[in-house]
Amino acid sequence: MVGVVFFVISAAVVAAIAWFVVGKFEAWLPDAGSDLKPEKRDDDPAFDVVLRGYRMDEVDDAIAQMQAEIESLRMDGHPR
Repeated sequence: MVGVVFFVISAAVVAAIAWFVVGKFEAWLPDAGSDLKPEKRDDDPAFDVVLRGYRMDEVDDAIAQMQAEIESLRMDGHPR
């Protein structure tokens, strides 16, 4: 009796693995990254990705532009 139960469980495991390998489970899995990305506007900064993060010169330029924009807004009388 134990041998029959072991055989049924083994057959089910082998069938599940074969089904997964063939790709039958893909229809049940969610689409990877389909709607996970946030909306990107045209004026959002975008940086090139390198081995250790983003390119620092691009980040520094973006920060400098934002600082200049903040300073110009402060000079126009906008509150802090």
